[in-house]
Formats: sequence, structure tokens, C-alpha cells
Amino acid sequence: MTDRDKDEWITGAFIGLGLAGLGLGGGLAAASATMGPPAIAVWGIAMAMVAVVVKSPVASAFAKRLTERGAPAADVPDEVYGELDELRARVLELEERQDFSERMLTAKARETDQA
Repeated sequence: MTDRDKDEWITGAFIGLGLAGLGLGGGLAAASATMGPPAIAVWGIAMAMVAVVVKSPVASAFAKRLTERGAPAADVPDEVYGELDELRARVLELEERQDFSERMLTAKARETDQA
């Protein structure tokens, strides 16, 4: 399973859990509206069922799958760090050249404005 597949699976799982939570909440709200005070027992039973599901092995496996994000990162070779340092130096040189060019263009624009 690729990282993209895993991300799509996690997204789908969270959407499904959210919709299930909305459905449960809506059902409990409807029960409260129609039953009145006896709906407290319905709420208690629903919360007990949620607690049982959360403590189940299925929920543990689900949580484990969400937390595992693939293989551990490999050690980066020293050559990569050397290339990165070289690229940083080149970018710094380009920034200096750009600053110089901007100063020259600004000076030239002032010169033409004064003339």
C-alpha cells in the first residue's frame, strides 16, 4: 500500500467516523425530542455502546493502522549534505547578484530621471 493509498484510506475512515457520529447524535437528539426525560436512558445506553466499541480490539487495530505511517526514514548519506551545502552557497551567490542588479537598475533609473 502506497502512502497516497494510506492517506486516502485514513481520509475515508475519518469521514465515515464523522458521519457515524453525526448519525448517532441526530438519532439521540430525535429520541430526546420525542421521548423527553426517559431519553436519558437511551443516551446512557448509547454512550456505553460507544465506550465498548472504543475499547475493542477492532478500535485498537484501527488506531495502530492510523499511527503507522510506513517504513522508518533511512539515514541520509553525507554526499547529500555536501550537495545541499553547495546548493545553499549557489543560492546565496544568486541572491547577491540579484541585489546588485537591483541596485544598478535603481541607480540607472535615478540617473535618467535627473537628466
